[in-house]
Amino acid sequence: MTGAGLPPLVAEITDGAVTWQRLDAIDYDVLGYFLSCHLIIEHYLDEYLKIRYPSLDWDAARHTFGQKVALLSSFKIDKYDCIPAIKHLNSLRNKLSHNIEFKIEAQDLVPLSQYLGTIYDNNTELPKDTKGILDSFTFMTCALFGGCITSAAERTKLARKA
Repeated sequence: MTGAGLPPLVAEITDGAVTWQRLDAIDYDVLGYFLSCHLIIEHYLDEYLKIRYPSLDWDAARHTFGQKVALLSSFKIDKYDCIPAIKHLNSLRNKLSHNIEFKIEAQDLVPLSQYLGTIYDNNTELPKDTKGILDSFTFMTCALFGGCITSAAERTKLARKA
């Protein structure tokens, strides 16, 4: 390995000449963390859908992240409506898939921060940095779905005993 980094992108082709664009400005730490948060949330969505609707063949369906979120459009527990923020997270992921140089900044995560504000009733100081917002949002969203998964598993266990 030479450690030269990722190959450049084709920036433009004009009159048979190729202009190359290096990828020097990417914050791989934030990018990797963001994508990891997206994958972890998707894992919880998958597990929730599987336990909530066990007779369906989820593996065969191979839904996209957006389709899974659409299936949960009415998912809400009390005031905890995380679906709009999850949709926003996915829209940012889609921006990244079309523009690797898109930089995720704290201001891009306002819907996630707003959701966190409802959870904490604005009584707790919310993180202001990108990774802090992603960390808190991912943890709280997964905790919400995790509780639902655990509750459904316990109900299934009790139903089998009855």
